[in-house]
Amino acid sequence: MTKTQIKAIALNASRQLNAVAKDIYNRDLVTVLNHGQLKDTSTTLDDLYGVLDTHYQRSMKAGIDEPMEYTELLKKRIDALAEYIRPARLKTAHISPKHIVQMLDTEQQAMHHLSTLLDAINIGGKA
Repeated sequence: MTKTQIKAIALNASRQLNAVAKDIYNRDLVTVLNHGQLKDTSTTLDDLYGVLDTHYQRSMKAGIDEPMEYTELLKKRIDALAEYIRPARLKTAHISPKHIVQMLDTEQQAMHHLSTLLDAINIGGKA
């Protein structure tokens, strides 16, 4: 898989987050559908990190540690966001859509940073 293909997976995850944010914006309530959208994004990120691991885990050098740690952190944050608005919680608490949109904006910034880190990584034998 090329760096362009890897970045395309990251771009897809970023677009999914943007779609969730647009779907939630101007709503009175966050819905179970939004929770599903975030879980789908999380699955996309799982795929992305699987690809990154395949390329780099066996030949990691000091410069690759930071990007790998960052992608794992990003994945955990989106998982936490999906858990935060899980269906069971939606039934018992009002969660402000504005608050969720702010959280999603933060994740979009994180995705941008991830894309920057991917630019700094060499793909293939020499690192």
